[in-house]
Amino acid sequence: MQKRIHRWLQADRFFKSLAVCATLVVVYLSLKPPSPDADTWVFLSFRGDLVLHFICYFGLTLLYFFAFYTTTNPMSKFLVIAVVLGTFLEILQLIPFFQRYFDWQDLIANSLGGLVSWLIIKGIFNYSIKE
Repeated sequence: MQKRIHRWLQADRFFKSLAVCATLVVVYLSLKPPSPDADTWVFLSFRGDLVLHFICYFGLTLLYFFAFYTTTNPMSKFLVIAVVLGTFLEILQLIPFFQRYFDWQDLIANSLGGLVSWLIIKGIFNYSIKE
């Protein structure tokens, strides 16, 4: 089973294309103006958008790992890319043109999503990662 998974993860062109598409979707959703009639919601006493930030960057970090699986030292690459992307998009929201606002809680949710994904990947795939 591990050999099949390892062989499947070596299809890096597919995962790189998927990671680029997912990144473009995240950039669009992060910078598009908010809907004026958007309702706020809560999940386990957390703002709903924080949960979405966490899930989004958790998934992005997984995709980046799959995209960089065949490179050397992927553990340092995919987490850095996800955190830098999240930070960059939050800083871009300071520009009034985007009609968004910077929120440090969003930045923390982005980083936590990436970190949790990194910890899970480190625990599951540590045997097969080339360092």
